[in-house]
Amino acid sequence: MNIETATRDDLPGIVALETGFPAGERWNDQLWSDELAAADRLVLAAHLSDLDGRSCDLVGAATFQLVGDTADLHRVVVAEQHRRRGFARVMVVTGLHWAKGSGASRLLLEVRHDNAAAVAFYSDLGFLVIGERRDYYAAGAHALVMELVLTGLDLDAVGAWGTEVAQ
Repeated sequence: MNIETATRDDLPGIVALETGFPAGERWNDQLWSDELAAADRLVLAAHLSDLDGRSCDLVGAATFQLVGDTADLHRVVVAEQHRRRGFARVMVVTGLHWAKGSGASRLLLEVRHDNAAAVAFYSDLGFLVIGERRDYYAAGAHALVMELVLTGLDLDAVGAWGTEVAQ
């Protein structure tokens, strides 16, 4: 597995990952293109690696934003057949390192309230629910606002919970 800063060359593959999500929740190429172009963002691409360690197939992407002392996790997508293999964890932990190194004291995210797997994933990383945005995704589809305080957090311990952090 290689986690790298995404480039415009990754855009078609990232957009293709969106087919694993319900139509109304997919990001399109313009949204991802805007993320790649923004100076206050970190967009990561997760690639499988060949036997020589070179990147090959794109299997995931994540995007983060820094606003003052707060970082936001905007999106994590992983190809359906590669979920629950550590790709999301490594991307999120890599983003946590970036956020903390950039001066963020906390990281926020929104997750659909009925996405039990995602809520459990973020909880396992230490995120806590701090609020709810009712009807955020659609009528009856609420967003849980989750926060991880980065100040004083040992990110090496966070990485050790699952997989090695790629720097």
